[in-house]
Amino acid sequence: MPVLALISYFGVDMLVGERPHAAMQGQSYQLVEKPNCRYDSGQCGLKNGDFELGLVVEQQEDGQLMLILNSAHPLEGVLVAFSAETREDARPTEMKPDGEDGRNWSIKLSAFDPDNDRLQLAASAQDSHYFGDVSMKFATRDQ
Repeated sequence: MPVLALISYFGVDMLVGERPHAAMQGQSYQLVEKPNCRYDSGQCGLKNGDFELGLVVEQQEDGQLMLILNSAHPLEGVLVAFSAETREDARPTEMKPDGEDGRNWSIKLSAFDPDNDRLQLAASAQDSHYFGDVSMKFATRDQ
């Protein structure tokens, strides 16, 4: 009997389940945070299908913190903003490309609270838009 239940489950999924499709120009897609964003891992991944972004916070030699973004696909632009329950005036700021291929981006960070602050991100690639919201819990100050 359990075999029939499994066959029915997969059969119904094939008939009515959502099919993956390529991103369409001009459309917006939500990025889902990977589990490593939810704890002090040092890095955070965002994903939607084969579109994937990686985030790391690094401490520079001058003591400044830098948010580094790596993309599997070339990006045309990236905006980030920090928000918290105590702060309502989060303003988007443009990240700067590192290199010519559009896969690496960075921005200097001001002080943030990893336990309460969230990072809101918007990226564009091939005239499609991707957006996500992640906890800054992944970033450690003692790096």
